[in-house]
Amino acid sequence: MNKEELIAKYIRNELSESEIKEIEELLDSDTHFKEQFEFETQIQKAIYRREHDKNKQFLKNIESKVSSKNSKANWFLIAASIILLASLGFYWKQYTTSPERLFSNYYSKASNTSHPIVRHNSDTDKLTKAFIAYESEAYNKAQSLFAEVYKLLNNSELLFYEAICYMEMDETQLAIETFNKHQTFQDKLAGKSQWYLSLAYLKSNKKNKAENLLKEISSSTSNYNYDKAKDLLSKL
Repeated sequence: MNKEELIAKYIRNELSESEIKEIEELLDSDTHFKEQFEFETQIQKAIYRREHDKNKQFLKNIESKVSSKNSKANWFLIAASIILLASLGFYWKQYTTSPERLFSNYYSKASNTSHPIVRHNSDTDKLTKAFIAYESEAYNKAQSLFAEVYKLLNNSELLFYEAICYMEMDETQLAIETFNKHQTFQDKLAGKSQWYLSLAYLKSNKKNKAENLLKEISSSTSNYNYDKAKDLLSKL
């Protein structure tokens, strides 16, 4: 399980004992993870606290207007409290299952499985440079090189990495177009590409297209990220 998923499961209170231990170890050993974890959880707390404070103030306003001896007013106050608690729960569920939030929870950058980089290798061909840039998170440079090398070699797998670069640069529509182009080749990354295409649709709020792809992925246990697709589909 990747680190982003661990944080997402922590926020949803869905961690197993082993996952709790994994988070504790990461918090002790991984500074970047700790910063991301604290940032994500603080955002969640701030949103919840803001809604809670607004509802609390609303209840105070109601309470100040009614007499403690007025039983009908007390029943109104109780009913208002129940409605507000329910609305807060609904708001929280809506927030955690919004397309943007779900994308954030399920997306993580694809690792390079096509062209392993040997750091001490003096090879400086464009393909190697493209993957070095990709692994170094220089996505603008990597995208340009992947596009250039694809034209030279016609290696369809490079379209997948180019699309991921677009995702990382927040160019979601270009990512969708490139993933769709890659899907026409059915190479060994096709299944992975399908998963990322569904996430790109989700990020761009094209929920129906995302659902259709996720249904296709979750239709067979042999498909890439079958379990995740099934889980994500249940939240849409």
